[in-house]
Amino acid sequence: MKVKNPEKKQQLQLFLKELVTFALLFAALGLVVYFFFYQSVYRDINSGFTGQKQRILQNVPQPKWNHLRGTQTKNTVMPTKDGPFRADIVVFNSKGKIMNQAMLGERDYSLLKKTKLNVNDLDKVQELTLSSDDVTSHFRTLLIKVPASNLNPMYAGRYVLIMENVDADLLALNSFRNALLVTLIIFWILAIAIAYLLSRSSMKPIITSWRKQRDFSANAAHELRTPLTVIQNQLEYLLTKPKSRVMDEIDEVATALDEVNHMQTLTNRLLLLARSDSNVIQINPAEVDLQQWLTQVTKPYQEIAMSQQKSFQSSIKVAGKGKLDADLIRQLITILMDNAIKYTPEHGTVSIKATKVHDNLQLEVADTGEGIADEDKTKVFDRFYRTDKSRNSKTGGNGLGLAIAHWIVGQHKGKLYVRDNHPHGAVFVVSIPL
Repeated sequence: MKVKNPEKKQQLQLFLKELVTFALLFAALGLVVYFFFYQSVYRDINSGFTGQKQRILQNVPQPKWNHLRGTQTKNTVMPTKDGPFRADIVVFNSKGKIMNQAMLGERDYSLLKKTKLNVNDLDKVQELTLSSDDVTSHFRTLLIKVPASNLNPMYAGRYVLIMENVDADLLALNSFRNALLVTLIIFWILAIAIAYLLSRSSMKPIITSWRKQRDFSANAAHELRTPLTVIQNQLEYLLTKPKSRVMDEIDEVATALDEVNHMQTLTNRLLLLARSDSNVIQINPAEVDLQQWLTQVTKPYQEIAMSQQKSFQSSIKVAGKGKLDADLIRQLITILMDNAIKYTPEHGTVSIKATKVHDNLQLEVADTGEGIADEDKTKVFDRFYRTDKSRNSKTGGNGLGLAIAHWIVGQHKGKLYVRDNHPHGAVFVVSIPL
């Protein structure tokens, strides 16, 4: 099935890579564990072969045998006739005839008589499977040649086949392998779920970044297209009036200049956001006298509000000094105050309140405009977001101011949110640690 969505395709590729990685990791882990378990089992058997070989090759007289039980009275390990046996010794002459039949007993001999002498296997550990009366036994064997000088006449000059029954070991290995396989299957199923969750969580910020970049480019192009179109129309109109004076076409010239200013503001804000995304801008906190500085920054807005028939209220009660980036905080206040004045109707009220709460500078900028709907309160800080056309066409906004304000507050590790200003309007609340 072809995945047309590039985001889904990238997520699918990431999921498959993580799944294969987990599967190979679990498989390698299982193989390593099984290998060490296998080695530990057969290491003990091979160690027993070494000890048995040394005892046989020791130049000592023949030990006494208990023919009733089929066991030696000394250290050499021999099988018992009753019950399953673990180890056995078969002695061959040079012609391959078993020479210790009496010591093996009838039951053991009926099984072991099928062994054949193969001198090519001398001093080699081999695997051997024997069957008798619907019973199959598995052995590991070691064939040795005993020198004729050996004082034990049973072994002297003969071939001795040391046999170790490994049925219990094979059963343990099979049980361990089955348990390990079931465990790996469970972990592979978990790996599918983990790889899926990891791919989704890993792709989430990438997809968000892609979408933001796509929307940012589309919105920026849209915002720039409008003033360019207006400027082009005004200039084309002026070209039709080559003999007119500037004063005669003042409206068209003023409109073009307004759009140029709008484009300049837009491009400056786009540049600021682009630099903030690349972490080029670094804040430079400095100590300022909060009361005096905030009073100076907010004072010009009283005249601006009065010129638009709007009331302005200011309450600055911040004693002492604080450390902050004065230029960025000034830009933050400018954005919030410009928005408040733009969205407040004539004879409305614009207010700013500054207080100090628990070593935090708290600013509240309020307007008495139409307010912001609850579903838009968390979106107004997104780039190019506007709640409705009236907050754009009438005010000339481009939807970048609050995004920049939110970034400035974030750089100061503060908080910015909006709430209702009863009975109508909106209040933007800023809290910045000092």
